Amino acid sequence: MKTKFLYFFLAILFSINFISCKDDDDTPGPSTSVNDFVWKAMNTWYYWQEQSPNLADNRFSNDADYTNFLNSQQTDELFYSLLFDYGNTDRFSWIVDDYEVLDNSFAGINFSYGMDYGLVRLTPNSSTLFGYVQYVLPDSPAANAGFQRGDIFTRINGTQLTDSNYTQLLREMSATFGMGYLQSGELFNSEEQISITKTQINENPVYISTVIESDGHKIGYLMYNNFRANYNDELNQAITQLKSQGITDLVIDLRYNGGGSVQTAAYFGSMVTGQFNQQDFTRLTYNQKRSNNNSTYKFENTAKLFNDDLQQTGTFNLTNLNLSEVYVLTTRGSASASEMLISCLKPYINVVTIGMQTYGKTVGSITLYDSPSSYYTSTDGISNAHKWAMQPIVFEYRNSQNQASPTQGIVPDHEINEISYLENLPQLGSLEEPLLNQAITLITGAPKTSPIPIFTNQELFKTSKTMEQFGTELYLDKGFNLNP
Repeated sequence: MKTKFLYFFLAILFSINFISCKDDDDTPGPSTSVNDFVWKAMNTWYYWQEQSPNLADNRFSNDADYTNFLNSQQTDELFYSLLFDYGNTDRFSWIVDDYEVLDNSFAGINFSYGMDYGLVRLTPNSSTLFGYVQYVLPDSPAANAGFQRGDIFTRINGTQLTDSNYTQLLREMSATFGMGYLQSGELFNSEEQISITKTQINENPVYISTVIESDGHKIGYLMYNNFRANYNDELNQAITQLKSQGITDLVIDLRYNGGGSVQTAAYFGSMVTGQFNQQDFTRLTYNQKRSNNNSTYKFENTAKLFNDDLQQTGTFNLTNLNLSEVYVLTTRGSASASEMLISCLKPYINVVTIGMQTYGKTVGSITLYDSPSSYYTSTDGISNAHKWAMQPIVFEYRNSQNQASPTQGIVPDHEINEISYLENLPQLGSLEEPLLNQAITLITGAPKTSPIPIFTNQELFKTSKTMEQFGTELYLDKGFNLNP
């Protein structure tokens, strides 16, 4: 009996050990070739390469030391270990395991509910959050389900939103939103629930373009939600239409614009002005190794035309408004290229900002692929062994007077907190909308009636754009001039 029991025990032990080994084998170890790409590309391009100890040129004493380092971590862990003061100085660099998803995001092609939203703390120190709809895209799942600007939600799939679960809950492909409402400054849950599923959406960033006539002024109002190169022509068409209607003033609404292309920002600045052709719009500075890539983007009269694959298909003439003053609406969700437009126009014309302090991103990135023959900047010659790609910070921008945007964000000239009006949030483009109302008042000198703020002392926690890795990007278009 004892012998039989021993055999039985050993059989069980062997089975457990076999299963354990099999489970261990199912977890792939670090890929030396992928990690080699990550380190070498970051060593070449990363803006803070000299400040990152793990990227130092003399970091490794020999090849074996280097290989052991590469094999010590998974690819994403390795990447984040290379960043300088991650989460503080560098809170922007990131990595993906599928560059095709990354490329699509820059073209505005994403899986989305079709609405942008903001998240707000219930009270200043509360962990409890609620969301409000900022805008809804036409013919999107959100629009078809009946979502409107100003709608409030408190729960996702029956779970209350908090600052520890919002990321996971809002990244679900399908979700049931538990709705709520504000009354006399207090938040209440309602019984209404709305279920929607994300779908692939290609968003035109020109959301509203209209003319408001008030007190002898023809005020152009343009809401622009992303600086996307494949929509350069649509932006120019909107400016052309505003000019054809004889506008005297311009309000640019960037409150939900997380940024985008450096070149598109320069084109937009050229459309607003026109009298500064070939003068410096912005100056980009790289690390010491890539200092030969230091470059200047100028005001232009012509622009590049891109298709949805971000391949250049031609050029076109820009429409110029020749303005000496512009009004810009901002929130904490206004980032990178939005801040660049403001900062780089200021040396030339009067820029009046209205709203809340911006995001505070003064640095930009390029996509790095595993293609050493093209200095990691192109899919030409890319490895077919994997799809990993990186979006690290590689440059800082300044305006023509060598001034950097504030790293804590641009403080508005006239502060207005949209969240204070959530109890009855007016529609975008309406004269009652508080930020636009303030702009019109400043332009005309005649005060306009606007709602009374009720839900005060609250600040924006996150937005649907600032939650996403690519939501606040400042980047160079494909095919930018590379100086080896």
